[in-house]
Amino acid sequence: MFKKVLTILISSFFIGNIIAWFSGAAPIEFAKVAYSEDEREQVEFLREEIAKNRTDPDLMLELGQLFSYHNELEKAAHLLAAVHQQQPDDMLIRAAYYSNEGKRAGAMFDPAMGLYKLYRLRHAMNEVDQAGLNAGADFNVRLIRLITFSYVGEVSGHFERVFEDEAWFMELIDSEPDSLPTAIEQIVYLSLANAYWVKAGEKGEDLAVAMGYYQKAMAMAPCPVTMQASCEQLSQMAVTLGKN
Repeated sequence: MFKKVLTILISSFFIGNIIAWFSGAAPIEFAKVAYSEDEREQVEFLREEIAKNRTDPDLMLELGQLFSYHNELEKAAHLLAAVHQQQPDDMLIRAAYYSNEGKRAGAMFDPAMGLYKLYRLRHAMNEVDQAGLNAGADFNVRLIRLITFSYVGEVSGHFERVFEDEAWFMELIDSEPDSLPTAIEQIVYLSLANAYWVKAGEKGEDLAVAMGYYQKAMAMAPCPVTMQASCEQLSQMAVTLGKN
């Protein structure tokens, strides 16, 4: 079940602030994420292995996702497009490729006042959703879809899938409480907390659900580096609710 999942985890499609997707023609800045020493070694190892076997899909997927996580979006696109072309029926590859394409759509300047950017984003999100539907109970693809739509929100056109995936993950956690690594379970909770925060508006009930998921996540471990902006927003929500 967890093959490749750690790479998927660190290369999650994290946006950080849903409001950024309404910025029209202006590019969204995806700041470069610094490589740790271990990650630099991993990149070099993967490059050497790919040089020996230029068509290995697992190696290409892993390196492409690492590049995407560090917001080297064009490097990621080069690898992920190649592996997607090689194996178009692999739903994990499809989800990873189109997640990165969604980031590229956000990063572009659109002279059509944001209309083409929105078209590209929606196409990418449709593909991520279709990968999830085709993959069914595949854990890895559903994790990508949950993270993606939790943070892209309504503009993805598939925000309701978050709550379908919520039910699926909660059933898995309840029925097999030790089935998920702690880091993965925490990211599921943070993604759901953000989704309910986005959904809430003025609804206290949804804010309470968001608060519950956030508290569960923070009880498990410090906030992951990929989700710092989200944790700051949710922390402020917790402070505000605590004053009410």
